[in-house]
Amino acid sequence: MAAAKKESKTARASVRAGAGGAGGGRVFGDMKRFTPLGGGFCYFANSDGKNLHLKVDSEELFGILSAIEGADRAKVDAEVAELANRFGDKAPAWKALSAKLAAGVGELAETAA
Repeated sequence: MAAAKKESKTARASVRAGAGGAGGGRVFGDMKRFTPLGGGFCYFANSDGKNLHLKVDSEELFGILSAIEGADRAKVDAEVAELANRFGDKAPAWKALSAKLAAGVGELAETAA
């Protein structure tokens, strides 16, 4: 009896990518979007499937996160808050980003009213 071949990493990745449907826009589910790096940087998994290498306290990252709406926004806010609690003492940029996002939500609610 022949042993089953192991599936390659590339094959597994392509199957996972294909599972998102034709658009592939909502493949994240419970997946973490941030990978914290040293020096105040992080990787952010964007909705188009690309990983962006950004500084945590950059306006570019804040702009991207501010544009996210709905349930995805709640997940991102929760993940940033978790990272702020975990790394806030060593990397205060996470706490600053969490506070800035919370303040941005308040401003958006005031302008909508």
